[in-house]
Amino acid sequence: MASAMALCAVAAQAVVTESVALYTDPAAPSGPLTYGFEASDVLPAWLSFSGGYVFSDGDPGVGVITAKPPGAEGASWWSIGPSEPQTPTGTVNFADGASSVSFLWGSPDTYNELSYTYTSGGASFVNTVLGTSLDGDRSVGVYLTLTATAGDVITGLTFKSSAANAFEVDNFRVTSVPEPETYALMLAGLGVMVIVARRRRL
Repeated sequence: MASAMALCAVAAQAVVTESVALYTDPAAPSGPLTYGFEASDVLPAWLSFSGGYVFSDGDPGVGVITAKPPGAEGASWWSIGPSEPQTPTGTVNFADGASSVSFLWGSPDTYNELSYTYTSGGASFVNTVLGTSLDGDRSVGVYLTLTATAGDVITGLTFKSSAANAFEVDNFRVTSVPEPETYALMLAGLGVMVIVARRRRL
């Protein structure tokens, strides 16, 4: 696979780019995770997950109704599907909006459904863009990255796998849009720095 493939979903005045890379590809996302479903992970206040089920290595059902995504960092992952204790739908919400979101998608299937919303609309991801077999091959792990442009922000994701098991994801990396208060603090800090610099010149 090429290091990255991309296309655009355009709605009204908004653009969200979609890029994919195998987890083994040097172009795959790297760096600190925002959330990886480990017991020690701290979920940011602006990020929420609902539905699905968090599995860990050795749990009942692993290898039967779900499988750890290749390239997963840690021992746990999020799984969506019709068999309990999963639910067939799982959602992710970004309270402040996100300028970019990436996650690891394990063993992609044709029946895995992903849709996302952004400030001015929404779109459904077309699985064939992943450029891999969509037959649940458990050796396949693909990173999907969504990036909002044109002044838009991503507000949520919806994962569905109601026809069969399962939609497994992990390794979320999210760039949250700062709240207005954050910008105000940054400007105030810059103001203080300017004042200090001026005083030093005197």
